[in-house]
Amino acid sequence: MQALYALRQAEFSNQQLALDGIADLFQPDLNSMQPQDKRQLEGYRQLAGLLFEEAIKANQPAQDDDAPTKVLKAANDGFVFYQIRTKKDRQHFAQMMLKQVNGIYEDYIRVLLLLIELGHAARIDRERQYRDVDEAPFPFESALNDNSVIKALADLQTLQNEALRHNISWAEDLGFIRKALREVLKTDDTYRAYCEKRTHTADEDQALIQYVLRTLIFKHEVIRDHLAEIDLSWAENSEVVRGLAIRTLKSAQSPTGLKLEPLTDDWEEDERFLNTLFQNALNNDADYEQLLTDQLRNWDVERVAMLDKIILKLAVCELLNFPNIPVKVTINEYIELAKAYSTPKSGKFVNGILDNLSEKLQATGRLRKSGRGLLDNK
Repeated sequence: MQALYALRQAEFSNQQLALDGIADLFQPDLNSMQPQDKRQLEGYRQLAGLLFEEAIKANQPAQDDDAPTKVLKAANDGFVFYQIRTKKDRQHFAQMMLKQVNGIYEDYIRVLLLLIELGHAARIDRERQYRDVDEAPFPFESALNDNSVIKALADLQTLQNEALRHNISWAEDLGFIRKALREVLKTDDTYRAYCEKRTHTADEDQALIQYVLRTLIFKHEVIRDHLAEIDLSWAENSEVVRGLAIRTLKSAQSPTGLKLEPLTDDWEEDERFLNTLFQNALNNDADYEQLLTDQLRNWDVERVAMLDKIILKLAVCELLNFPNIPVKVTINEYIELAKAYSTPKSGKFVNGILDNLSEKLQATGRLRKSGRGLLDNK
C-alpha cells in the first residue's frame, strides 16, 4: 500500500516535470532577432500538453495528423521522459517495499542488542568507584547484567552473526545507552526493586526482562523516540518487533534454550506474495479502475481518496489473483488497512464496496477460490 502510494506521488511529479519541459520548449526566444508570436507559442504549449496527457492515459505515443510536427514531437518526447522515469520509480519502490519489510527484522535485532548494551552499561555504572556528590543513591546488590536472560542473549552467537550480517550496532550511540540507563532504568521503581536483591530466580529474571522490554523500551518516550529516529517506520513496525522480542526472551526458559525468531514462517513465499500483489496491481490497474467505476455509479471515482482507491485496488487484486486466500480474510484485512491509514469513514466505505464487488465477481465466475480459499468465514 505504501509502495503504491509513493509510486503514484512519483508519477504525478514525473508528469509535472514533463509538462514543465514541454512548456520550456514553447517559451519566446529572447535572443532571436525574429518576432515572437506569443499567442501561437501558448497555443502550441497547451496542445502539446493535452497530447501528452492523452498519451499517458492511452499508454502509447500521441497521434494527431493535424498537430504541427514540433508540437507532436514535444508531446511524445515528454511521454518517453515520463515512461523512463516512472519505470525506474516502479523498480525503486518494489525494492524499497522489500527493504522495509526486512527493516522489521533489523528493528528486532536492534532491540535485542539494546538489552545487551543496557546490561553492559549497568555493569560499568555499578563498578564506578567515584560518583557525583549530587547523584541519587542507588542499590547495587545486583544489576541488569546479572540477569540470566541478558547473559543468554549476550552469549547467543546467532544474534551476533545476524547483527554483523545486517550491520547493526550500538557502538556509535553509547551516549544514548548511558542516558537510557540513567533516565529510564535507574528512575524506575520496578528495576530499582530488582537491584535491591542480590540473587534472583529464573522466573524473576524473566519477569524483569519482560518488564524492561514491554514497559520501558516500547513505551518510555526516551527510548521509543530514539528508536523512531533510527527507523521512520518504527511506529508501524514496533508491534511486530515487540511480539518477536517477547517470544525470544521467553524461549530462554524453554527446553531448547534461547533462540531467535524468524520474521515469517516462509519468507520466500511471503516475498513472492508481495511482489505478485505489487506487480499485478500495477499491470491490471486499468481493469481494476473499471471494476471500481462500475461499482461506484453514484460516486465520482476521481473524488475518492487516493489511498482508498489504492486499498480497494489491492483488495481486488488479492481477490482475483490468490485463490487460496478466503474472500472474507481479504476483505477484513483491507478494512483494517483503511481504518488505520485512511479517513475515519474509510473502513465502512471499503467494506461496503468490497462486499458488493466480491458478490458480483463470484456471480460472473471471475472470482474463484480453491483449497483454503473456499472457506468463506461468514
